[in-house]
Amino acid sequence: MKTLWIHAGMPKCGSSALQVFLARHRQPLLSAGIDYLPISDLSRARKGQITSGNAGLLSRSLLDPADAAAVSDDGAAYQALLAAVRASKAPRGLISSEFFAYVGREAYQRLIDDLGAQGCVAKLIYYVRRQDQVLISGYMQAVKRHHYTGYPEDFVRDIDQHNAALLRYDDRARWFEAVFGAGNLAVRVYEATQRHPQGIAGDFLDQLIGQCPHWVKPQPAVNPSPSPAELKLMLAANQYRPRMRFSDILAANRLRAGQSPLYASHQILPPALSQQLIDDFAEHNQRLAAHYTHGERFPPYQALPYIDLKTLAVDTDELMAILAGFLVDFDQRLATLEQSATKRA
Repeated sequence: MKTLWIHAGMPKCGSSALQVFLARHRQPLLSAGIDYLPISDLSRARKGQITSGNAGLLSRSLLDPADAAAVSDDGAAYQALLAAVRASKAPRGLISSEFFAYVGREAYQRLIDDLGAQGCVAKLIYYVRRQDQVLISGYMQAVKRHHYTGYPEDFVRDIDQHNAALLRYDDRARWFEAVFGAGNLAVRVYEATQRHPQGIAGDFLDQLIGQCPHWVKPQPAVNPSPSPAELKLMLAANQYRPRMRFSDILAANRLRAGQSPLYASHQILPPALSQQLIDDFAEHNQRLAAHYTHGERFPPYQALPYIDLKTLAVDTDELMAILAGFLVDFDQRLATLEQSATKRA
């Protein structure tokens, strides 16, 4: 009986770093009995760039059509998955995308049934992070990718009931267990992976095969969080609706500067609001620890210096560094265009 592992996770739970690791080590993973199924182009991830995993299109095609992230491909990605599972000789297949956290029961049940008809059982591994940090990450993503112009406290207070329900991890874990069946769900606390000698990749492989191969190394950050100054710049830029390339330049320059620790915490929410969020989800998190994470808990709230984006005075040197990064990137792109035009001439 084959197993197909489905990797899902809440935002900023190391998915990008893990997906780069999986794409870059597909052959060694095959030797360890794991097939990171080649159902999409993995070239960007192999270069260390942000992707939606090998199942970004597949997972989005399984979303409710009313979901803003849903795509329709007439079932092509779904059929490609089933074909890849049939063709694979490895005992474990693996697909990864954050969007799997949002797929509904009907779509999952169809997948489970179709895999079962091929002699394959579906299992899900689900990474979660303390709710205040997930919301801060969601806010940063809204600013980076969706032209959001409000402040963090506005974003948190605007969270609708559907998204709030996704933060009740114990309920979500019970839901996953009901869909996939007892024994077919692994829930992992993202913050705890920091203690693993090989980081999130080591923790992940421990769950899949019961051990971490000797060649696995800790993974660097891939999808960095913007600094407060960069956020303030993006908030101003979002009035003009920049292309995604704008925030990509910021992220790339941040990586080049080595300013992107994988397990960074951020305090751009008022401390009282962070503490309120932790208190609001405390009972849910206790049940999660008791039933799904073998007693592993989120770290307690530790007050960091609060950065109020509304009143933040941007340091001149930091602003110059940000602008210099943009100018160098633009110069390099212009040089590439000039060289291309010269060759054509």
